[in-house]
Amino acid sequence: MPDLLHSAERDRLLASLRRLLRQVLLDGRPVSGLAHSDAPGAPLRMLDNAVAAEAMAIPALREADPALADAVLSFVTALGEEPGPPPRGVLPVAEGRAQILRDDPRDLHVLTPWHEFTGDLAHGVLRQRLRGDQRSQDVLHTGNMVRLRVEGGLPGLASRIIPKARTLDVEEAVTAQGVQPEGAGALLWHESTLRLPLLPGLKPVIGTLRYEYRVSAADPLLRLTVTLRAAPDLRLTGLRLTTAVDALSEHAVPFQGVSVGRAGLQSRRPAGDFATEELLAEGPVDSLHLWQAGPAGQALALHIRPRAAEGVYSVRAQSRAGAPHWVVLRHTVPQLPRGGMAALREDRLLVRGTGPGTAEAALRLLRAPDLLSGRDPSPAGPGMPLAAVASVLLNAPAFARPIPRDRLARLQDWLDRHLAALPEEEADPLPVEELAPLVLALDAAWRTAGQPRDRRKLRQMLGQLVGAASPQGTFGFGLRDHGAAILALARAATLVPEPWVLEALRGAVQALRPEGPALAGAAPEGGLAIGPDSAAIASVLRGLRAVDMLASTGRIALDETLQAHGRKVIDACLRILTNRLRAHADRLEILSGEEGEADALSQAALLLAVLSPDEAALSRGGVAV
Repeated sequence: MPDLLHSAERDRLLASLRRLLRQVLLDGRPVSGLAHSDAPGAPLRMLDNAVAAEAMAIPALREADPALADAVLSFVTALGEEPGPPPRGVLPVAEGRAQILRDDPRDLHVLTPWHEFTGDLAHGVLRQRLRGDQRSQDVLHTGNMVRLRVEGGLPGLASRIIPKARTLDVEEAVTAQGVQPEGAGALLWHESTLRLPLLPGLKPVIGTLRYEYRVSAADPLLRLTVTLRAAPDLRLTGLRLTTAVDALSEHAVPFQGVSVGRAGLQSRRPAGDFATEELLAEGPVDSLHLWQAGPAGQALALHIRPRAAEGVYSVRAQSRAGAPHWVVLRHTVPQLPRGGMAALREDRLLVRGTGPGTAEAALRLLRAPDLLSGRDPSPAGPGMPLAAVASVLLNAPAFARPIPRDRLARLQDWLDRHLAALPEEEADPLPVEELAPLVLALDAAWRTAGQPRDRRKLRQMLGQLVGAASPQGTFGFGLRDHGAAILALARAATLVPEPWVLEALRGAVQALRPEGPALAGAAPEGGLAIGPDSAAIASVLRGLRAVDMLASTGRIALDETLQAHGRKVIDACLRILTNRLRAHADRLEILSGEEGEADALSQAALLLAVLSPDEAALSRGGVAV
């Protein structure tokens, strides 16, 4: 399987990747990694650097730029030091304080290094989104109510009326609001004057209710404090205060996942439509986690931690079209004497990325946000970092400039710890976007050392990957997942030469259509005008090139018709990628799409697709699992 680039073209592509190298601080130590793009303030993402680290494990690429190879590998291992979902990336040097771009509480605009806040506090609405997202991705912190009973202090006829518990709308009663700097952050608040309608024309003030939202440049938490103060001559009993999220169903991708934390354990709601009114939890709650459907790496997730779990009375959801629209946490607070005050506190964390272990990891961050230390709090999947490190260890004997033994030992220890932490067979299957690179990592680990643990895990993950195929033979949520699955199946088929693996591989190749390229039964990715992104096309190209090489050398059995079909898709991928190449005086770069800019992920994925990383890997090992 010859490389598809001359060494000069390869080095020009490598030059475009190298120019994205940036230095940042991680736990107070300087580390270097690839920024996602040339844009000012672009983050250094784990995925970009992991794909680049795997590419730089190709002996010829490492020889061409050993400094870049060491930098991206060190970034991956440092950011993913602890087993489990690693952070999505590292932020560049952050602003020293939150930026209040507009302090009008009716049309506020506040930025932190992680989030953007807008809204109308006069109506009790605070909108939050990740920086760089569109308004359609906003999460709305609003929709609050208060339930209470009044005792004593009512004038005239009202004093002989024993009112039942009443529910009052918080947002309809807002009488004051503000946006103001506070240390390294900002305080956003609204206050409601609560009146109890008893008789026509008689609405005595029974108290005030204040919602305070604190944001900071120090960490990505949104800290909510709710304070209720009784009127001087009234006692308030039977109190239920709420902290709510509203309009979730208005997102293009619905929120469908829910997990509730109690006593250190997470209880995940079974998949399926939500009832119009649904009780999600009753009694003490340590945490609540809500996330979108779709690819785990793209899904928004909101993690909520009540600071007094024992005060949570219930968590309820109202839904539209089977998805949550309004989610309400009801809190019990002690009864208030005349003029008394009660408060509750809650921390919220809005991130992108979900997957097994995400709820537990998010709760740890909510309890100790200083652990982030400049990290993007969104989780990344463990698959690609493990595949990168395993590829380095597999190819290390072929490096012209050997990695020192102590460094190799540390890399092996890093990989062993992460492999040992993978879910056991009885756990819920991982998504395809993680299963495919994990199969690749275990394939490389088995070829490197042949540990029985790696053999068992490889069969486990491979079985889950095959089980994730649709009836049409497609994998995951698009071409990137599908191409990664083809590569994983092709590599593993030489170690597990069994019919069920080859059948899944044949179905995956057959499911590809040269037009676009596209998956059978799926709409064109990115729309007809834009087409799939370059990283997705490169993923398909790499997978099919590995299949073609194995079929041509007789190591897997594919009929000639299917091989010819695969080559048509390869040609289509090459045509698209070639049209997206842009030449500069001293370098060559690939655009992320028809209308995109160049980025690190597309650059690294292209190098993996047009060079021959899998031929070298497949030349080692070969012991059947």
